[in-house]
Amino acid sequence: MKPASAGENRRSRTRPGQRATAMAALTTVVAVLPVFLVGGLAVQLEADLGMTASALGAAVAAFWAVSALLSAPAGYVASGLGMRRGMPLAVGLGLTSLLGIAVLTPHWPWLILWLSIAGAANALIHPLSNGLIVDQVGIRNRAFAFGLKQAAIPAATLTAGLSVPIFALTVGWQWTFAAAALFAALFVPVLLRLLPRRTPKSATPTVKPSRAALPRRLRPFLLATAVAGGLGSAQANVVGAFTVVSAVEAGFDPAVAGLLLGAASVAGILARPLVGIAADRGIGGSMATVALMMAAGCGGLIGMATGHPVAYAGGCVVAFGFGWGWNGLVHYVVSKTAHPFTAQATGITQSGTYIGGTLGPLLFGIIFSRFNPAVGWGLAAVLAASGAGAALIAFRMEKALHADDGVSPFGEASPAAVPDGS
Repeated sequence: MKPASAGENRRSRTRPGQRATAMAALTTVVAVLPVFLVGGLAVQLEADLGMTASALGAAVAAFWAVSALLSAPAGYVASGLGMRRGMPLAVGLGLTSLLGIAVLTPHWPWLILWLSIAGAANALIHPLSNGLIVDQVGIRNRAFAFGLKQAAIPAATLTAGLSVPIFALTVGWQWTFAAAALFAALFVPVLLRLLPRRTPKSATPTVKPSRAALPRRLRPFLLATAVAGGLGSAQANVVGAFTVVSAVEAGFDPAVAGLLLGAASVAGILARPLVGIAADRGIGGSMATVALMMAAGCGGLIGMATGHPVAYAGGCVVAFGFGWGWNGLVHYVVSKTAHPFTAQATGITQSGTYIGGTLGPLLFGIIFSRFNPAVGWGLAAVLAASGAGAALIAFRMEKALHADDGVSPFGEASPAAVPDGS
């Protein structure tokens, strides 16, 4: 038998990681797409369903509230279900939400039900997809993989923005959700075919989170990271939910406002994997980088608060690209620091993210409905600055946990300590 070439061996090693990253990203898209489609199509939903800004905030908050309530338990549930049962279940929940909004939403309160179901999908998918990346992707490319996976969220926002001129203003908003539901349905058999049946022998061994308690010294770092993520998520989800409505009030045409949301989403899509590539090469890759990105997002929100069309558009791009581009990096830092407790740690830190995502749209829905948009975007900038401060506190704890040079605190070598080809 002819021996495989070095190039063939290299390709065979990289394919599992590439497939894992793609599956993690696509399942995340399905889970978050319902809530961002609701935000992107808010103008049309307002006309057909009688939805006000406060109602939009309540519906979006329901998604994040369920995600917050179920996030920590989902880390344990994900460990029990495994990837081959858990990931199709999460996609099925996302499919149910999309289909329900498309065909069974006569009035806006029904959105709360359907987005709650999507929230359950979102809570479940992150521990599963993060575990898949940790098991299947080599450590030298792992930050990039997390960045690509988290780029699924602005990809969902991009889809929402582009759906306004393509679907909502032509055939109707219901068809947007129906098309997304069709994608989710077609994705399930592909997912079942490609998911690994067992963890590869080359993967780093992990401890089952359902049987191993989190080390006590890890918990303060996770709590600080959760607080930073909560503050950052609060302001970021306000951007995702209210950009289109606020842009129309600032003088943008509804179709142009949707395209602005799409353009800003491209910045978020690019930022997350690029930050991951830098982290894999030893540039940044810590909670300090997260703090800098949140601070930049604060500047973008100040630009949106001015209400000037040019400043609003530029600030929106910065708020998406930097102020919301840190998510993948946080997942990477948590997985690097908490390994092999990634699923549990993800559940805890995501709880903070989801709480922020719940309270942000809910409170800002009231603010945007009662005050000038400048007030709402100004307060969002304050939240972004607070999140940057919390991220710096988390960075100090992260440094203490990684005090031993080149080794993560729970047994996995850092990227700098792993030789080429490992």
